[in-house]
Amino acid sequence: MNNLAQVTLERFDVDYASLPAAADLLAKLAADDRPLHAHFPLLERVPVTDTSESPFTDRAAAARILAEYNPTRTPPTATTRYIVAGQQAGLLTGPLYAFLKAVSAIAIARDLSRGSPDPVRPLFWIASEDHDVLEVNRVTVNGRRFVHPYEHEIVRGQMPQVADISLRQAREPLLAFLRETLPESEFTAGILDWVAAANFDSYGTAFRDMLAAIFDKHDLLLVDPIVLRTLTSPVLAAAVERWPEVEEAIARGAGSLREHGLEPPLDGANLFEIVDRKRVPIEIAANRVNLSTGARSLQEAAEVIREHPEAFSPGAALRPVCQDAVLPVVATLGGPSELTYLLQILPIYDVVDVRPSQRAPRISATFVTPAVTRALAKVGADPERVFDIPARLRDAHGDDDIRTEDPRIRAIEERARQLLAEIDAIEPKDPPRWLRTGREAIHAATERIVERLVQAKLESEGLGRHRLERIADAVLPDGKLQERVVNVTQFLNLYGPGFVDVVIAKLDPWATTHQVVVVSAPSKEK
Repeated sequence: MNNLAQVTLERFDVDYASLPAAADLLAKLAADDRPLHAHFPLLERVPVTDTSESPFTDRAAAARILAEYNPTRTPPTATTRYIVAGQQAGLLTGPLYAFLKAVSAIAIARDLSRGSPDPVRPLFWIASEDHDVLEVNRVTVNGRRFVHPYEHEIVRGQMPQVADISLRQAREPLLAFLRETLPESEFTAGILDWVAAANFDSYGTAFRDMLAAIFDKHDLLLVDPIVLRTLTSPVLAAAVERWPEVEEAIARGAGSLREHGLEPPLDGANLFEIVDRKRVPIEIAANRVNLSTGARSLQEAAEVIREHPEAFSPGAALRPVCQDAVLPVVATLGGPSELTYLLQILPIYDVVDVRPSQRAPRISATFVTPAVTRALAKVGADPERVFDIPARLRDAHGDDDIRTEDPRIRAIEERARQLLAEIDAIEPKDPPRWLRTGREAIHAATERIVERLVQAKLESEGLGRHRLERIADAVLPDGKLQERVVNVTQFLNLYGPGFVDVVIAKLDPWATTHQVVVVSAPSKEK
């Protein structure tokens, strides 16, 4: 991926509340919900200067581990602080929002570094400990989906971490899929090269290498939490020792969300044990912890976790707590669901004596390509009104309306009916086969002509269903925001690595709006 296309962007802000799939938390923030704003000081670009640390923080050890995991990056130091974003380790880096999270972390880290005495660097947390393989084994590019089948039985509580699931058998089928799906451009060969060069030992290693390739010119550090387990296991142990308080804290957080009119996303806190390469949920009840080696008291289980850090991993509620306990994190970025659960777990931090990082929304964006811009122009719509298209599609005149309203089309249909009636009158009983065949041909030809006339009239009035559907599919694939479905490779194939540079430079990482991004590129793009 050595060539650069001349890419320019124009962006428009769209309120979350007006999106077809509104995010409750972000809609409230955009509506200036001051009580919620108190939890998001970075929205006001207020730099965080608090450098207090938890009892679990070992900055030198953390910097050393990150340096070893990122051998081609400038090593972080003990004074480095981080803007953290993260995502499950999906194929080709997964849906577009993973790319946007990395962009957000890079842009915010650059902004905060300008006013900070210590370096602030972007860090992407690869959620390789997750076990929901059916969320990461598929990718959508240019409207086509690739699925790498999981060959074993899906059994709740008996699934391996995606870090332990091999992707070696996916390399060639994935490359073949991209060759078939990506229209040939000057950048296609480069994309295929960096995909082929990735380490397909697991979902985690392939995700790491592909994300590193996309952001090879930018200061993005990566980390797999498995390499941090020697640091995070004491945090999990402390949580287990105070488990009744942890459960009460997360319930308290749920109540606080409800007071803000938000639905709590988490039912409780979870902890997992790695047993025979399976990620097994640990049952904790009545101050007893049921480990694979038998029932233990809270204190005994905590000691086992400290002695065997490689065998335990946190669930969603404790993962950010572990992160903030062992790393000097300025802010954690997330989408609406993540930010909501980050608010829900805030009371847990006090239980284990950890200072929470600040929270900030990731960039949320929809990219409008030149092809979509041209289609919008033909239906009389501006790019900033692209989310009006689904409503126009629902309200568009149907074929029956045009047939009824246009006297010329009505006249054609009436004449065709008269002709067929005259034919039927010649041989009203048991007409010969050649007559039946001819009659059916006249009827079918008339229907085709009328249908094409109807569609032409719809298109001329900007009401053509097919064009509206194509636009809607581009910006709301499967009825969801583009960022939740499509993969970034389809844009890299059109615009090359210059697309990454321009997106980082032009999108607003502080916006509390959804950003509609109109892409302009050389005229050779079709």
